[in-house]
Amino acid sequence: MHLFKFREKQGKDKDKPGFMRRMSTLGKSGSPSRGRKAMLNAAFLSAALAGNVRSLVGVEHSQDGSLRKYMPLHENVKKHVQHVFSSLNQGKKYVSREKFAAFLKETQCVQKDIPLTQDRYNFQEFYRIWSSVREAFCAVGAIPARDLDTSRPISNYFISSSHNTYLEGNQLSSKSSAEAYRTVLRRGCRCIEIDVWNGPTTRTPSRSPAQGRPRNLSVTSIPQFVSTTIGGLRSPKESGHLRSLSAQPALASPDKENNSVLDTGELFEHVQRTRASSSSSSGCRTEPVVHHRGTMTSTVGFREVCKAIRESAFVDNPLPIIISLEVGAEKEQQEAMVEIMKEEWNDLLLDKPLEFCNPHEQQPRLEDLKNKILIKVKRLDESKLAEAERGRSRGINLRAKPPICEALAALAIYTHSEHYEDEHSLGSRTPSHIFSLSEDCFLSLAADSHKLHKVLAHNRDFLMRIYPKGLRIDSSNPDPSFHWRRGVQMVAMNWQKTDEGMMINEGMFAGSNGWVLKPEGLLGYSSPEDAQNIGHRALDLRITILAGQFLPLPKDRRKTGGFGISGDRKLRPRVKVELHAEKRSKAEDFVRDTGPASTENPTWGYQPNSLDFLGVKDIVEELSFVRFKVEDVYSPIRSNLIAWACVRLDRLQPGYRFLDLLDPKTRQPVPGQLFIKVQKKSHSV
Repeated sequence: MHLFKFREKQGKDKDKPGFMRRMSTLGKSGSPSRGRKAMLNAAFLSAALAGNVRSLVGVEHSQDGSLRKYMPLHENVKKHVQHVFSSLNQGKKYVSREKFAAFLKETQCVQKDIPLTQDRYNFQEFYRIWSSVREAFCAVGAIPARDLDTSRPISNYFISSSHNTYLEGNQLSSKSSAEAYRTVLRRGCRCIEIDVWNGPTTRTPSRSPAQGRPRNLSVTSIPQFVSTTIGGLRSPKESGHLRSLSAQPALASPDKENNSVLDTGELFEHVQRTRASSSSSSGCRTEPVVHHRGTMTSTVGFREVCKAIRESAFVDNPLPIIISLEVGAEKEQQEAMVEIMKEEWNDLLLDKPLEFCNPHEQQPRLEDLKNKILIKVKRLDESKLAEAERGRSRGINLRAKPPICEALAALAIYTHSEHYEDEHSLGSRTPSHIFSLSEDCFLSLAADSHKLHKVLAHNRDFLMRIYPKGLRIDSSNPDPSFHWRRGVQMVAMNWQKTDEGMMINEGMFAGSNGWVLKPEGLLGYSSPEDAQNIGHRALDLRITILAGQFLPLPKDRRKTGGFGISGDRKLRPRVKVELHAEKRSKAEDFVRDTGPASTENPTWGYQPNSLDFLGVKDIVEELSFVRFKVEDVYSPIRSNLIAWACVRLDRLQPGYRFLDLLDPKTRQPVPGQLFIKVQKKSHSV
């Protein structure tokens, strides 16, 4: 084993490149494919150059000849680890093999055997072994093997899902992009949404509309459009000198028989339909676009989105993707959609039933759908087709979405959208159907115990999707765990924003491939009564925040010198811990916090008060979460969150643990960590 000690002071300038090169290549951890390790190395290097890290970075050779690194410690955290070591050996220099083994088994609750070949261990040897065993060291345990079982029907899983996936920001005026799909797919999302509408005429048959193309009608074009296309307004005077869409959001239609009203979004769609019809007769190719209808969001070409999905869908993740299509395009554009999807996705697209799984009789197993893209869209409705034809004979009904054409509907094989009317709809027994409900609709449904019984019974065997209410224009999110506890498989989240809902979503699917098996009581073979009673256990949880290291400084607090090292130490961090579980009453308080500490390497003492959640009833560990928020007390801005973590309760490991933290905006790992002690016990009521 080789040990390298950080030098507190650099030598001559000519030594720096060699030192940095040696650190970046150590254990190959600086390679682009290991971004997490590279990030940690950079942080530790900066801290070392500032003279903050005085512990040893250990590197040992494993049996296959590769190098394995164990984590360095800041001096403040190192003292806490030494305190743990001293409590085992009563202040002596060495700890016996027996006491070390008892610490790993009883305090850290490690199940696997860790070979201890020496009779006694000094501190460095103790820490080297402890930190090199993930099960003994990390606060978040590996995802249970049961959760990764792919042998069940697809309704037996929770699915990481996205709402309005194409948007990069808010729901009203942000950019639509194909890159947004790449981002969520790389992060494990397996149900994405595409809103598809008629596209403008393109100049060449193979070219899709430019990304970011504005979808608004210009003010000067509206009177001319109404006059020439609809025939209702003959001149700007007759139009009342229309000055802006916002000043007059709706225009009367000349179709007096129907007396319909055209809003700005409908005007845009009618323009596109008119252009599509013209281009079809002239032989030009029109391809559909993706955007949020009725808003100022930009557009992106449907083909561009499909390419992005193809490039990102199954990189290191073979589990299937469900494409939830919201279709407002006309028949010709729908047929173009089918053609584009088949061209771009080829054999990834599931366009016919599996030979051994009749969609009218059963759902496929998850393992049967690996590396497949499933389409969720409405099926062909002959009565609506006839109604649409009758509507065309009397005039265009601009408020109604066009019916789904036969070619597109045929792709909804195991995941077809079915309209939800009321609780009687929950009696549907078609294996492939999916109900999509807004969060408000579902809340009112779940509030009625009789209706909730039907919801639980339905969601044991059939799919349901919940999407955020329309008032969440800032892309905020509901608490998905509320819906998961009632068996909902897909809770579509606005991935554009990191808030409480997205943090909980991250906690559920961290380490998985976006599909997580439901708890026993919510699986298909259980009764509704079992599903309602799966939480009859009580929890005693104590969490002690001991110290932290390398916490990220807020931007308004940073003063950087050479190598990007911070020179400011005015950070006053505190840690807020929240238990997200089913509350029996609104009066229950599941929030605890520490007092403020100081600097980005804080300590709360060797025996700080624990944050206790005792006697919490109706706990389902697989559906409960512990959220850690590191906040800056000094922050002058409204949002004082500097780092966070959210852990599913069954994966929160007992003992002395290191908890990795994430960035408040990007949800990517930061170098910072918390050193905590967890005591957890669940028992029957």
